[in-house]
Amino acid sequence: MKLAQNITLFLSILLCIGLVYISFFNVYQTDDYIYSYSTKTLGIAGNIRDFYMNWGGRYFGYTINMFTPLSKDPENILPKIYPIFLFFAFIGVSALNFKQYFKYSLRESIVKGLLLFFFYTVLLVNISEHYYWFTGSNVYFLPTILSGFLLFLYGKFRETGKKIWFYLSLLLIAILMGSNEILALILLGILVYFNTQNKSKEARILLAVGCVGILVTFLAPGNFKRLIDLDEPFYRTWLRRIAFSVANTGYISIKVLLLLPFFIKVFEKELNEIKSKINIKKALIIWSISFLPLIFLGYLMNIIGRQFEHIIFFYLLSFSVVTMFKFEKIKKFWWISCVVIFLPETNFFPQNYANFNLDFNVNNLTHEVLQTDLKTYDQEIENRVYTLKNSSQDSVILDKIKTIPKVLYFGELSSVNEPRGYVNMQQEKYFDKKYIRTK
Repeated sequence: MKLAQNITLFLSILLCIGLVYISFFNVYQTDDYIYSYSTKTLGIAGNIRDFYMNWGGRYFGYTINMFTPLSKDPENILPKIYPIFLFFAFIGVSALNFKQYFKYSLRESIVKGLLLFFFYTVLLVNISEHYYWFTGSNVYFLPTILSGFLLFLYGKFRETGKKIWFYLSLLLIAILMGSNEILALILLGILVYFNTQNKSKEARILLAVGCVGILVTFLAPGNFKRLIDLDEPFYRTWLRRIAFSVANTGYISIKVLLLLPFFIKVFEKELNEIKSKINIKKALIIWSISFLPLIFLGYLMNIIGRQFEHIIFFYLLSFSVVTMFKFEKIKKFWWISCVVIFLPETNFFPQNYANFNLDFNVNNLTHEVLQTDLKTYDQEIENRVYTLKNSSQDSVILDKIKTIPKVLYFGELSSVNEPRGYVNMQQEKYFDKKYIRTK
């Protein structure tokens, strides 16, 4: 275990250094512009109402994005430092939980937080949208960190009995239910199961707040306006939904299984301690919560993407406990997992289904740091923004961005030969132009 942990710690430190370095070239993109424009136009209250009625029910995730300071940040400072803050917040809150639940020293807890961050990163389907997209990270990465705080706060309440920890837990449940639908479903499943094991008044209150929050999220008029209206036979629609569910579950299972021996080897001590406190039936029930959001996304016919990050992480954590009961010896193959994470992304699927290609992100991150000219990319974006801000013309035709990083989030504008795209619409509104295209 010590060798595997030391290797992972070394890789974790290198990973953090690489991610921080890449952050220095991050810029505002796509939805960052529309949030800034619509807030300026409608005001905070008006924009909250507009999003809820016409876009979706993420009452916390959308609202926090309405404070995007794009118009007051001409040097693109916040997108460069915000990911770094979130990286260390994840490590910090993980350390708090290792200290709270396993009674580690502060130093050992931070080490464990670093190790967990490594596995979280290599699991991600899309680093660019999860870490570096400013408004995207508020909907997907920030709620992960807040979930860790919820776990810590409720642990403090159970340990001390002080009501302040319980009230803070209630607040975080209300926030998380309005962050994104997938995390809301996972949290609801946990709260329902928790109520079957704990008959206290506090447990019922936690569940009640969760139920109210998820109803507010899911019943938003904007959700129904965005539903796909399929003009096809009923049986074909359901066959497609089943196919999507199977494909998504298959992808997640394969990715987790490839990583599982390494994860179990590194966190063997913690998993054995958890195993000693529950039985396999409880472990299986907790793991099965992973499938609730998978069924939901299959119904919506969503393919693997940024929406699945919370499912994959929860799947790994819960399935590793299940595996410890029957297949603990799988840990001896940890070195195979360690090799696999360095392999380049597979190329089996066409562009529309590219996220089904297996990628553990280490290869892409290494390529980005060593080969991509990130400074040139940053300068090209800066020149584009300067042109759009200072052009007196209503119609602007720009040069295409030539240096496109794979890890940083980027959405190119449509060209003069293509139909007007979503990114064009956003920037036309923000920069008050009638026509923006690339050559």
